[in-house]
Amino acid sequence: MSEPLEPEGPEERIPRGWARHPRERMLITPLMAGLGGMLAFVTVVAIVVWLPIHTFDPAPSSDWAPLSSTALKGRNLFASNGCYVCHSGYSRPQDVRESLYFLYPKISQPGDFWGSDQSPNLLGTERTGPDLSQESGWHPDDWQLAHFYDPRYMDPKSLMPDMKSLFSDKQVTQLVAFVEQRSGKSGLLRYAGQLYAKHVVLANQGFPAPYTGFQGAHKPIVASNDKGLSPPKNQLEEAPNLSQIDRGYWLAGDPLPVTEQNLFRGKEVFLERCVGCHGLKGDGKGPGARFLSPPPADFTDKDDACCGGDTGPGDFYYRILRGWPGTAMENFGERLSVDDIWRVVLFVKTIPNGTLKPNRVPEPSDYIVWQPSKELLAWTKSHQTLPGNVAFQKTLVKDPFMQAAMRVFPGLAPSDHLVLNDKQNTPLSLQDAANGIKALYEDMLSRAWSDAQSRGEKLPSETQKAIPPTVPGQQ
Repeated sequence: MSEPLEPEGPEERIPRGWARHPRERMLITPLMAGLGGMLAFVTVVAIVVWLPIHTFDPAPSSDWAPLSSTALKGRNLFASNGCYVCHSGYSRPQDVRESLYFLYPKISQPGDFWGSDQSPNLLGTERTGPDLSQESGWHPDDWQLAHFYDPRYMDPKSLMPDMKSLFSDKQVTQLVAFVEQRSGKSGLLRYAGQLYAKHVVLANQGFPAPYTGFQGAHKPIVASNDKGLSPPKNQLEEAPNLSQIDRGYWLAGDPLPVTEQNLFRGKEVFLERCVGCHGLKGDGKGPGARFLSPPPADFTDKDDACCGGDTGPGDFYYRILRGWPGTAMENFGERLSVDDIWRVVLFVKTIPNGTLKPNRVPEPSDYIVWQPSKELLAWTKSHQTLPGNVAFQKTLVKDPFMQAAMRVFPGLAPSDHLVLNDKQNTPLSLQDAANGIKALYEDMLSRAWSDAQSRGEKLPSETQKAIPPTVPGQQ
């Protein structure tokens, strides 16, 4: 008879009256957990991604406009090169910079990016670069070309990589078209204003059209054809330039004292922000100048600093604050404080005395005091008088084309009628500008509409081909 087997381990003992713990076993197997996790993932994707795409189909907004075929090719380049990773494609109400000045003038609305030519929208989330959904018309084409070639030309502090070896002349033209046309009707209206202002500036100052593509990188800075100019006898020569500056600034002085501290801070800001165009010597020969027409201003002339008809402190301040449409001078109102802008104005008046030389600290004795000329004083007294400033007009303008004209030419009142300095004596008034902007706008919109039809795009009714929405209360 065999011996009973001894237990391999000590006998488990439990206290009297206790029940033995049931044997543990997994209720959810790895297969079940995997299937459950996959189901949860698919549900979230369906709700967040698939469902909105297939159920949210708003009608085109009043600001929507199709892209031209050239702009659509630029959009494809923008997407394929990952530009949307840093640059967002829409403005949200919670964006910190949504309402600052006019870099972000509106919140994106349902239907702004309607249609297959802008779907899916190039949203982007990183926000390393600025939101470009409303970029159209804030810069002229030649600024865009120089910026794409090397962003440091236009903004020495930019983090954006250069595109000089990435795009051909044809491709960068397409990319610029997309940037200038992606913002709907309001963007096209701003762009039309920029194009009209470019025409006025070039004709008035005798400069040729800017180089196309990246050709400016290999060309000399454009020169003015002085022989092609014929300033009117009974009109201030600088009057067309002053028409792009609110006349309340024409005779304004710098409110800051001329101190070494203010001048030194002005030099610091100038070196940080301005040398890409105006150059390290302040002579308007920075690396970006070759792309631009007209070229950047030359600040080295003492006579211009003290006695120019449109080079007063208030003129410089307004151009830095709001930009100069038609030129590459952009607005710095949302990037610089008011005091820093005035400090730059103070410093600019010292550049003719060599204050941009290395290790040179500008001193109050370097400052050149500007004096309004007799001609300017006579002109403001007899023609474009301060009481006639359009900003004092009580009636709100509702016509969007007149609004655009007033934005581009804030120094003109409805009763002002000037002529340019070209030999054709081209007329310049708010009504002329509104008519010209309207013609450019309607031509661009019609071309884009025709291109979309030829591509077989689904388009709304012809009533959508209307004027841009009016900005309520805009002067």
